Amino acid sequence: MVVLKIKFISCIFFSVLFFSNFSLSSQIFDYETEIFLNKLIVDIKSVNKFNKNIKIYIIKDANPNAFVIPKNKLIVSSGLLEQSPDYVSLLAVLAHEVGHLEYLHLEKRKDRLEKFSKINLISNLALITGSILARNPEVLGGTVASQVNINNFYFSFSREQEREADLYSIKTLQKLNLPSESVKELLKILEKNALDRGFDENYQKFSTHPIFRERYEIIDYNSENTKFNFNKDIQNEFNFIKAKFMAYNNSLNLTDLNDDHKTYYESISNSESGNLIISLKKLNYLIKKFPKNIFFLETKADILRSHGYLNESVKFYKIVSNKYPDNYYIKYKIFLDTDTQNMQLNNKMNFFYENLNLIIQFPKNKYIINKFIEITKDLEKIYWLNFFNTISDTSYKGMEELQNKLNNLSKESNEIKLKKIINEYNNL
Repeated sequence: MVVLKIKFISCIFFSVLFFSNFSLSSQIFDYETEIFLNKLIVDIKSVNKFNKNIKIYIIKDANPNAFVIPKNKLIVSSGLLEQSPDYVSLLAVLAHEVGHLEYLHLEKRKDRLEKFSKINLISNLALITGSILARNPEVLGGTVASQVNINNFYFSFSREQEREADLYSIKTLQKLNLPSESVKELLKILEKNALDRGFDENYQKFSTHPIFRERYEIIDYNSENTKFNFNKDIQNEFNFIKAKFMAYNNSLNLTDLNDDHKTYYESISNSESGNLIISLKKLNYLIKKFPKNIFFLETKADILRSHGYLNESVKFYKIVSNKYPDNYYIKYKIFLDTDTQNMQLNNKMNFFYENLNLIIQFPKNKYIINKFIEITKDLEKIYWLNFFNTISDTSYKGMEELQNKLNNLSKESNEIKLKKIINEYNNL
């Protein structure tokens, strides 16, 4: 699991289960969790015949939350993974967000706001939405009092979308023959969080989402008695992921974890506390008991790496990488931890070309760029050195200036791979 700081631009066209500030969050890179979430997304898309690609991002945020942003990007918080009672409730949340995408809610809200701007009301609407995002009920109350007609139109429009997404979610569970009880459990968790933060039912009336009582009614009214296909293997997989996130985030609510999942939690927690030997004993027990779960080996590599055993960690990373060659987070760590100083030139050259895609996967990562600069100096690859120095320069006024310089560099060089990388970099 890799956690890096990234900025999410605040946007008023989004969907959340509850208000949370995502203007600055830590993105979590965890291949196992991304695979799991994508499997749930595939099931959701399949039964609804939705064909567009969806890109999932995981962020470190204790609040259970999910929302969509333009270009079919779906953001999931670590809190949602930790607090979802089971994989079905998590799937229901994902389906809710897919519903927003399928019904083109982002585009419709954007079109509606553009119409507001034409009648010179966009500034008032921006104030309303901004106060929601800032969790500022005083500002919101004052705005409602002075702009009743605008607010009623905006909020009713948004709530209609949320109800559509709620229904889409429940209908998806029906199509997959999955129970909805755990969805109500998750709503109770969200409701408690809301009340703890002062958002009672009166305040919720000003939110863009149906109040919790309405959502319970939507679930009860649309749920049908049927023979459910609850998958225990998927739940077991989810519980190990859940335990991992809880351990890394130091969550103490272990009521949903059985003995094996608690052991996994403890192995990571022991490592975080500095007890490497105890940590590895517990993890090795799980590796032996669940030999098909190769991600235990990745966790073992992460633990060894965190304690400075880089050569040992690389061995386990490579085993996982052979199984999942698209796991760029492992390649990232192997690349940084590999000692290239004593490599023969031919091996160093191969190492260089084998890892070039990391520049596209992690375009502004200073550790990767600096290591490539060192390697290109040793290999005396002048044009490549110019490329890495150029993208590491932070003095450019804008992307256009950077792209122009990279395009000039591409014209000067005859190396096809460099031209390709520059083209991909400019298209990010």
